[in-house]
This record gives sequence, structure tokens and C-alpha cells, in this order.
Amino acid sequence: MDDPKRSNPQGVIVIGTGLLARWVAQLLEVEGELVYGFSPPRTQPKKEQDMLGILPPITKAHIWKLLKSGEADYIIALTDPVARERMAIQLFERVKRPPRNCIHKSVFLSPTAQLGGGLILFPYVAIGLSAQIGGHVVVESHTSIGAETHIHDFVNIGSGCHIGEQCVIESYVWIGRGAVIEAGVKIGKGAQILPGTTVRTPVRPGAIYEG
Repeated sequence: MDDPKRSNPQGVIVIGTGLLARWVAQLLEVEGELVYGFSPPRTQPKKEQDMLGILPPITKAHIWKLLKSGEADYIIALTDPVARERMAIQLFERVKRPPRNCIHKSVFLSPTAQLGGGLILFPYVAIGLSAQIGGHVVVESHTSIGAETHIHDFVNIGSGCHIGEQCVIESYVWIGRGAVIEAGVKIGKGAQILPGTTVRTPVRPGAIYEG
């Protein structure tokens, strides 16, 4: 699971606080990667982030040492897209290297698809001809993305979704599991599509949509 254009450092730091980081770490470990875990300081009450017990502990100072020396790469697996963006900016400013793409070997990528950096693509995702996937997008398993669809940065797409051809999904959109976005539909910035919803018409920015 990797971006074939990147070098292969000795390990990967998974930066996250919850189930997304746990899943990424498990997939990497299956591929034989040496995985380190780091949870940023949290301000919210104890909840899902405390489930991240599978990763060996690592201090912030150790993270910078590994990253600056090139001994480890990093993947940002924060579920909240706004937090993911803040962390991406901070890390890039510090280490001058973008995050690694985490792309499972079962993912189907058409030869004309265009991919951004910092992607997390889970097993059996399919990306169609000339689709454009922005940076720091998370796509869960068994989801298909149609030809010529444009997905902007920091989008979360759940498992079992179908995104039709020539759709536009703007930044910070969250699409729940099993949702269907029909061809040509535009989803506005920051909108939320609830699980199992079928979307046939445009969704305004920031809306919570249940069809």
C-alpha cells in the first residue's frame, strides 16, 4: 500500500486520534510496514480516540527526529477534515515534505485519473476515467467514483458509496456510507450527505442532506 513514486523510509507515523487511524495502521501492518502512532493533544472528552491502543507510543520530539532525518514518512489520519488541514499545514511547514499517499493495492485507478497528495484509499475503491481527486481525501472501501468527477480537498467518503460521472464534490464534504450521488450533481462546500441517501439535485454549501 503506497504511492509508487515515493521512496520507502524505514517506518510510517500514523497521525490520528480514532478509528480512521486504527484502520490505516492495521492495513499498513498487514503490508509489513513499521508503524508508529501519535495522537495530538485532545480538548474533547474521552471517546473514540482512546481506542488507538494498537500503536506503540511515540513522543512529539521523537516524531520530529524521525521526520527530519527521513527515517519515517507520515500519514495524517484525522477524521475531522478541518483538523486534517491544520495538521497538514503544520507538518509541511516543519518538514518540507508532503504526506505519503496510503492507497491499498486492490484500488482500481484508471490511467487518466489525477490524484492529490495525502490520500487514504481503502480496499476495493474504483476511480474512473479522468476523475480528479484532491489532496487529503479519505475514501472508504467498496466505493466507486465515476468518470470526470472532481472531488476537492479534505473530503470524507464512506464505504459502499457510488459517486456518478461528472459530479463535483467541494471541499470539507462528508458523504455517509452507502450514499448514491447521481451523475452531474454538485455538492457544496462543507455539506453532509447522510448514510444511505440518494442525491439527484445540487446540495447547497453547509447543508445536511437526507433524501
